[in-house]
Order: sequence, then structure tokens, then C-alpha cells
Amino acid sequence: MTNDRVRELVAAVADGVTATAEQLQGLTEAEIEEVERDQSAPLARSYRQFLELVGRGAGRFLRGSDVFYPSVLGLGDAARALLEENQVKFVLTNEDRVILMHQGYQFDFLRGAGPDPEVWSFCEGTAVEVPTVSFPRFTEWLAAQVKEQTQAWGRLVPWYEAEKAKPAGQRGVFFGRLNPDGSVTEHF
Repeated sequence: MTNDRVRELVAAVADGVTATAEQLQGLTEAEIEEVERDQSAPLARSYRQFLELVGRGAGRFLRGSDVFYPSVLGLGDAARALLEENQVKFVLTNEDRVILMHQGYQFDFLRGAGPDPEVWSFCEGTAVEVPTVSFPRFTEWLAAQVKEQTQAWGRLVPWYEAEKAKPAGQRGVFFGRLNPDGSVTEHF
């Protein structure tokens, strides 16, 4: 049941806007083993399947967060450092697996045994000063991410494309990256 749910959710990401089917990039067994060795916590079946299906990336899905290989390596140490830096009286155990870090101030981790464990979250600077349960199962966390991301990209991409099609002087916004050499690369 869990495997079908993960597969269904990943398929929903390939909506042609958030990602295309070709952009769903899974990990090899050797890469999954590397992710497994990176943190001492067990690799839950639902999370393993996520890695198999999109562990290397999925188009625009979760862009801006460290959740895909190889960025997912070292997240346990980064999360521990963030807790220490904020003097949080909470300790990640050897059973906890950090699965996402966003911009260095927020992370999500799996806690508990079984094929579809709880997801806990921590965000620096919030009123809640310790990690808390955010979803009772990884598949529910993934469903929430898929819903949020596909809705957001479904609105943003057409708007961006419409802006990009306008003459330069009529654009209301510009999305670009200023490169070290001074050149600008359009990026979305």
C-alpha cells in the first residue's frame, strides 16, 4: 500500500509544469546505500521508494530545499548544528533521519520505526522552540508537498512565461541570476 501511494504521489509531480516524466530522476542502489550510510537511522520503506523514484530530482519540485542527492548527504550533521546554534534542548537520536533542509534554517526528519514513519519539523526563529510532529506519516508529508508545489508552480510558471514574453521595457518583474562575471542568466 505504501509503495503504491509513493508512486502515485511522484506521478502527480510529473504534471508537465512542476516536472516532466523525464525529469523524475531516481537513485541507483549504490547511491541509496550511500544515503543510508550517511545517517545511522533506518531507511524507511516509503522514503527508500521516494529515493528510488526521484532521489536525484524532479524538475521544479522542492526547488530551493536540500532534499535530493547529493545535497541530502550530511543533513543529519547540519540539523544537529542548527539545533546547537539555537541552543535547542532537543537531541536527534540515532533513529531520526533528516530528509530535508530548507535554506539552512528549517529541517524535516523521520522519527519512528515502520515503513511509513512520522515526520517532525524544526524551524529557527519560531515560537515553537523544539521540533514537533508535522505529519503522522511520510506519505502524508509527501502528499502535502506535492499539493503545495504543483499548485504553486501551476500559478507561477504561466505568469512567468507571460512576463518573459513581454518586451523588456514592459516586464513587471525579472527573474535572473547575476553571475560572478557580471553576466545575467535567466532562471526560474
